[in-house]
Amino acid sequence: MNIRPGQTMLELIFAIAVIGVGLLAATTLVFYNLMLSDRDKTEITAINLAREYLELAKNKRDSNWLAGAAFDDGMYTGTDYTGTWVWTGWPGTLAYVDFTANDFSDARTKVMLSDAVSAPDFMVNWNTFITGTTSTYSRLMTFNGICANGSIVGAGVSCAGVGSTKIGIRAIAQVRWALKNTNREISMTSDLYDWR
Repeated sequence: MNIRPGQTMLELIFAIAVIGVGLLAATTLVFYNLMLSDRDKTEITAINLAREYLELAKNKRDSNWLAGAAFDDGMYTGTDYTGTWVWTGWPGTLAYVDFTANDFSDARTKVMLSDAVSAPDFMVNWNTFITGTTSTYSRLMTFNGICANGSIVGAGVSCAGVGSTKIGIRAIAQVRWALKNTNREISMTSDLYDWR
C-alpha cells in the first residue's frame, strides 16, 4: 500500500466534515420539529376554543326552541351582532352573549385559565364570576343573518331590508393569539337554521 504524506489527514478532515454536516442536519431537524410541535399545540387549543363558541351558539338556538322563543333570541341586540359568551360557572346556568366587546382590543375577549378548584385549567372568557390567569388567547363571536334569498346580512341590516325573510344565523367564531411575537388568528363558521 502506497500512502502519500498527508493523505490520512485529508481523509480525517473529510470524514469530520461529513459527520459534522450530518449532525447539523439532525440537530436542525430536531429543533424544527420542536418548533412545529409548539405551533401545533397552540393551533389545536385555538381550534377548540372556536369550536366551543360554535357549540354554545348551537346550544343557544336549541334552548330557544325548547323555551318556545325565536331561534335567534339572544344572538343579537338591536344592531349589534358581535360579542363574547359569558358563563357564570354555576351548574345548570346557560351561557349568554355579552355584546359589549366588538373587537379584540376589548378586555372581555381575553380567555382566562380558571384557578377554580372544581375546574382547574378551564379556559373561559373574562368575566366577573371566575378568577384566573389571562392567557394569550382572545375570542369573539359574530352572528350574521341568513336570508331565504341566499343573502348573508351583518349588523344593522335585516333580511327584510334585502327583500327576504330570515331563515338562519351564520355564527362566526374568531380566535386570536400570540406565538413568539407573532399574532395568529383563525376563524370558524357554522350555519344555524331555523328548521323546526
